[in-house]
Amino acid sequence: MCDILLRMKNKLISIVGLTASGKTGIGIKLAKMFNGEVISSDSRQVYTGLDIGSAKVTLEEADGVVHHLIDVINPPTTEEWEKLKPKSKKRGESIYVPGDVDSKPNALFDVHMFQKMATEIMADIWSRGKVPIIVGGTGLYSRAVIEGYDYGKDGERNVDFDVLQIALMPPKEVIGPIIERRIIERIDQGMIEETKKLIDAGASKEWLHGLGLDYMLNVEYLDGKLTIDEYKYWHYTKSMQFAKRQRTWFKRERDTIFLENPNTYRDECVELVKEFLEK
Repeated sequence: MCDILLRMKNKLISIVGLTASGKTGIGIKLAKMFNGEVISSDSRQVYTGLDIGSAKVTLEEADGVVHHLIDVINPPTTEEWEKLKPKSKKRGESIYVPGDVDSKPNALFDVHMFQKMATEIMADIWSRGKVPIIVGGTGLYSRAVIEGYDYGKDGERNVDFDVLQIALMPPKEVIGPIIERRIIERIDQGMIEETKKLIDAGASKEWLHGLGLDYMLNVEYLDGKLTIDEYKYWHYTKSMQFAKRQRTWFKRERDTIFLENPNTYRDECVELVKEFLEK
């Protein structure tokens, strides 16, 4: 057993891929089978209250599996956002203000903070003889950890672990109907009401709108700019566009195994992880 734990100590599993591709479920399955804990790499799930719109895992879905970097920080209030948002935004520039990674975040979260916190969590998981499993669709977050960029040292890298990264990439004709069903499910679960509750509690409407996709459209619907039919149409259209951008991003990832068939990639993931951990 000791030899097995030593082999596992510096091994990281990363499950990335398209929105609605089943990453959460596979992460939980792998964690239960291989004594792991999940580190969420989702730029919206770090915020409290953004539950339905970010597809945050529920306690029932987690089924006892520990999940990290969920509900880390409260959304910025209107007043906080006015102070923290950049004065202007150039094309391609992040809307987020880089934070001090040595202090507790108080209104915004960024890739620097994610990398620092995820790396510390990984070390703790390894120290307890368990396997860290990064799961999520924010490719910049997972890449920052896997590539080990040191943002304070001109891009110097520092990686002392082995990585198995699997990308779930169903073709367009498969992911389309899944996305369409999930939009209806989220509406029925109260996704629009969730956004209203956040705004009523003081969260910045402008910040929520700037998150794009679900929350942008929720705000526009609540503001009377969209009918429910228009809302559904644009939600599906923009979700498919988002999936296309994710596909482009993840195809550029190095040393990544790509799986396309949702009917088989759960079992494929199990076999790949088993082989990886036994090396």
